[in-house]
Amino acid sequence: MPAVIPVSELQRNMGAVAEQCHKTKQPIYLTKNGKASLVVMDAVEFDERFAALDGLREHEERVRRAVSRGYDDLVNGRVRSLVQARRDVERIRAARDGE
Repeated sequence: MPAVIPVSELQRNMGAVAEQCHKTKQPIYLTKNGKASLVVMDAVEFDERFAALDGLREHEERVRRAVSRGYDDLVNGRVRSLVQARRDVERIRAARDGE
């Protein structure tokens, strides 16, 4: 369960709130007049989470491009059966290994 405190608590006890952020590595949601206003969290944890998200976005983009290329190959007839693909692999391996 995320921590939720009023902004006034942050103003009164900045040190304690900062310590909680560093200790738990979890965000603390700040409210103003009973409504969500801000989020504070440990800076290192913030950077690590966003780096992980960036890595995930990059991975998803690579997958999207690969699927798009595969679909384009399918639409344009650049496909072969599994049997033919296996034969091609064996032929390439044999040539590479000097058989």
